[in-house]
Amino acid sequence: MQLFQLRVSAALALLLCSLAAGQVSQCAPADSPRLRFVAQLSVNGCALFVHDTGASDGPHLAVEPLMCVTDSLRGIAARFDFITQKLYFSVPVLMRDAGMLAEAQRQLRHLSPRSVSFATVTNISVSADTESSVRVLSFLWTPDEPVATLRLGFKMIISKNNPSGVSVSELVHKSFSLQNWQSANTQLKRSDDFGSSPQEALEKVKISAFIVSNGSCHEVQSRVMLQNDSFICSDLHRQRFSPLPTCRQLKFIRTVNLENCSARVHQRLDMKGHFLIEPLLCHNISSLSSESVRYDYSRDMHYLKLDLVLQDEATRDAVRTQLADLSPRSVDFMRLWTAERSVSSSLSARFEVGPLMASADWRSAQLRLLCGNLRSCRKLRTALLAEPADLWRHVQWRVTSLVAEQCLSNSSRITSSWRMKPSEDAASCSSLKSCARLQCASAQRTAGSSSAVQLQPDGRCFLKIQQRLTGSVSFQRSWTEYETGFGDGTDFWIGLSAIHSLSQGGATLRVEMKLWNGSELHAEYAGFQVGDASTGYRMTYREMLRDRSSVSWDALERHKGMRFSTMDRDNDKATYSCSKKQGKGGWWFNYCHNFNPNGIFSCRWKITDHSYMCWYSRPVWLSLCEVRLMLQI
Repeated sequence: MQLFQLRVSAALALLLCSLAAGQVSQCAPADSPRLRFVAQLSVNGCALFVHDTGASDGPHLAVEPLMCVTDSLRGIAARFDFITQKLYFSVPVLMRDAGMLAEAQRQLRHLSPRSVSFATVTNISVSADTESSVRVLSFLWTPDEPVATLRLGFKMIISKNNPSGVSVSELVHKSFSLQNWQSANTQLKRSDDFGSSPQEALEKVKISAFIVSNGSCHEVQSRVMLQNDSFICSDLHRQRFSPLPTCRQLKFIRTVNLENCSARVHQRLDMKGHFLIEPLLCHNISSLSSESVRYDYSRDMHYLKLDLVLQDEATRDAVRTQLADLSPRSVDFMRLWTAERSVSSSLSARFEVGPLMASADWRSAQLRLLCGNLRSCRKLRTALLAEPADLWRHVQWRVTSLVAEQCLSNSSRITSSWRMKPSEDAASCSSLKSCARLQCASAQRTAGSSSAVQLQPDGRCFLKIQQRLTGSVSFQRSWTEYETGFGDGTDFWIGLSAIHSLSQGGATLRVEMKLWNGSELHAEYAGFQVGDASTGYRMTYREMLRDRSSVSWDALERHKGMRFSTMDRDNDKATYSCSKKQGKGGWWFNYCHNFNPNGIFSCRWKITDHSYMCWYSRPVWLSLCEVRLMLQI
C-alpha cells in the first residue's frame, strides 16, 4: 500500500512539473510585429540568439533560452525510474543566467537597446532524431527557473554489436559500474558494444519552443549544446532567421595565399580603410589525430571528424601585412552565415558527408565523413595525412557571410578547404604537362619513381593516366566522372580533360598488362592524342611501335578515331550501348572492343565474357589481372 501511494505521489509530482514546463500563454494571431533576428553571441562558451521584439518605443531585445549544458558530465551516473522501470541519465540544462545576460548587454551596446532580457518562453517540446538511439524521456522545467533537467534514455538496439536487442542503458547498467560517463564510454568503445560521448548524445536532441512577444507567439528551434564545445548545424542556422539584405558597400580586392588555404579580402566602401575577410573554411590538419576517428551510435557507423578554421588571429595578421600598401585601419572577419556544400560523386559513392557544424563563436567548424567501420576510417585518416588534396578536391563550398550583423555577402567564388598548390619542386608549374615533367625530373634525380610517374630502364619517364592493380575502385562510372577523374593511389583514372591536356600535339602511349600466369606484356603507340570535350574526347594515334611492343597484334586499332563512351553517354557505332553491355566502364568503343581496360576487374585467369578486363591477341582473348596506361612526358 505504501509503495502504491509513493508511486502515485511521484506521478503527481511529475505531472505538476510537466504542467509547469508547459504553461501556455494566450497568444494572439501573429499579426503583431514579428521577431527580427539581431545577433548571435558567444558568452562563456554558450550560444545566445538575440531578437528584436519589434516594439514601437525602441529596440527591446529578447534572448532565447540558453539550452546550454555548463556542468561537467564526467560524474553523471545512470539512475533508475521506478515508475517506468527504466534507467536514465539526468542532464542539467542552463536556461537563463544573470551573468550571461549582463555580458550580452555589454556586447549589444552598439545597438543602444532600451532593454535586453530573456524571452518569455512557453510550450517547450523536446525530441531526438528518429534515427538516433537516444530517447528523450522528459524535460522538466519551471518557467523562470535557471536550470532545467533533461532525462535521456536509449532505445532498444539490435545490431551486429548487440544482437540480443538489449537497451543501451541496460547494457551499460549490466556491464559496468557507472561511476562516470567517460569511463563507461571508454570501456564500451573497447568492447565495441556502444560508443558515445555526452556531446554526441546531446547533439541528437532537438528543442522547440514558443517565444511570446507583443501578444504573439514565435516558434524557435535549437539543439542542446555543451559549453565550450557547442556546434550548430549551419543548415539549421539558415532556417532559423529571416533573410537579411545583400551588402552593397563591399568590393573584393585580392586573395591572400596562406600555408594551406586562401583568404578572400573585401574593402568596405562606406568606411575608409576598413577591410573584411571571408570565412576561411580551411582544414586544420594538425588536429587530425587518432581521436578524430569516432563512433556515431545512432547510425552504427564510425566517422572521421574534420576540424575547419573559420577565422583566427594568425590569418588576420597575415592579411594585414599583405594590405600594408593600402594603409588599413582595421581588418576583421565576416561571420559565416551559410556554406553550401558540393560533393563529387566519387566521394559520395564511398563516404557519407555530414552537415557542417559551426562553433558557437563561429571561429571553427566541424565536418564528418561517415566511413562505416573503424578500419576504413583509420585508412582514410592515414590517406588524408599523406595527401589532403586527395579529399578536399572533391568538396567545394559557396559561402554566404554576415557583415556587421546587418547584411549578407555572397561569395562570387567556389572555394576549397585546402589550397590546391604545387609542391616546392613544382613552383614553376604553368600547366599540367609542365608539372608532370617536373615530377619526372624529380624522380630521375632520386633514381626512383612516385605513384604518379614511372621510369623505364632506358631513362624515359611516363605519367600514369590509368591503373588497375587491386580492383578496389569501381570503374562503372558516369561521363562526368570519366571526364574529371576518380580513384585512389592504386586504382585510378586521371580524367579525359587531363588526358587531353597531356596529349596535345601527340604523345607516346605505353600499355602495360599482367596476365594471371604472371606474364607481363606491353605495347607502345606513337602520336597518341585525345581531343577536347567538343570532339567527345576523340582518340587517335599515328602508329603502333612494334619494335617497342611485346605483343604482335594491335588490339587498339579497332578503337582509333572513336569518341569516348560511358554507360550514360553512348558514342559507339553499335546499335546498343557497348559500355552497358560490356562491363559498364568507359572507353573508346567501336563495335565494341578488342581492348577493355576499364571493364570489370577479373578474378580468374580465363574469361568467357568480354565485359572483363581483357586484350585481344589474335586469335585468343587474354584475361588481365593488372593493367596500366601511361603517357611519355
